[in-house]
Amino acid sequence: MVYITGDTHNDIDASNASSKNIRYCCKAQGADYKDITNLIVLGDFGLPWYGCPVDENGIAPLNKSDAHLLKWYNEKPFTILAVMGNHDNYDMIQKLPEVEMFGSTVQKVSRNVFYLKRGGVYTIDGKSFLVLEGARSTDAAYRIPHRSWWEQEAWTEAEKESLFSMLEKQGTGFDYVLSHTGPSAGIICADPSFASGEKQKELQEDAAVCLNNRIDRIVSYKKWFFGHWHSDWGFENLIQARYVPLYHRGVAV
Repeated sequence: MVYITGDTHNDIDASNASSKNIRYCCKAQGADYKDITNLIVLGDFGLPWYGCPVDENGIAPLNKSDAHLLKWYNEKPFTILAVMGNHDNYDMIQKLPEVEMFGSTVQKVSRNVFYLKRGGVYTIDGKSFLVLEGARSTDAAYRIPHRSWWEQEAWTEAEKESLFSMLEKQGTGFDYVLSHTGPSAGIICADPSFASGEKQKELQEDAAVCLNNRIDRIVSYKKWFFGHWHSDWGFENLIQARYVPLYHRGVAV
């Protein structure tokens, strides 16, 4: 069983992945915590946040907070998989070793923690996942490039071309879509104020949202999971929801 939850922001919201919180969410869905094999964080995982040595085994954190958090994740009884968000250290992620998992390539943080790659298709517990990732940082002007903000949060044109080429070759049907920000229709579920006016215009000017909208028009799926908007609307409306924004709560699939 796969458990999907929202942004953890390094240790700020790491309680999203705590046994207590996961057990609560599983119980609400009639699922068993013991059946979880993989936990997916929908972006802004934030580990590693600080620079550190990297080898074929992953990272060796020098920062005490990162080291403590990594030890906590490595002790989990399931694998941790992270989608890349906009508050993630892309410079460090790009240094991580690549390994084959779930029918594609992931980037290894440690023996139990991995990043899913942008535009990847993964088969996890017999379910297919399309991974999109990325988002626009509205607070970029207040952050420091390559210390608290990374331009790699945005898809390059080459990455977009590779994504659509893959969809043309492999097909457009998936069980689930995973992203950091959502498509417009999903974001409106999380925050109805984006349905019109200036807020709607804001979405139309967001390249990551526009890409997700384009994907939403051409792929088929059961549910689309995303984080970023700090909303648990998807957990509260799971049965009827096509778009599932998550933050502190999680969903078992």
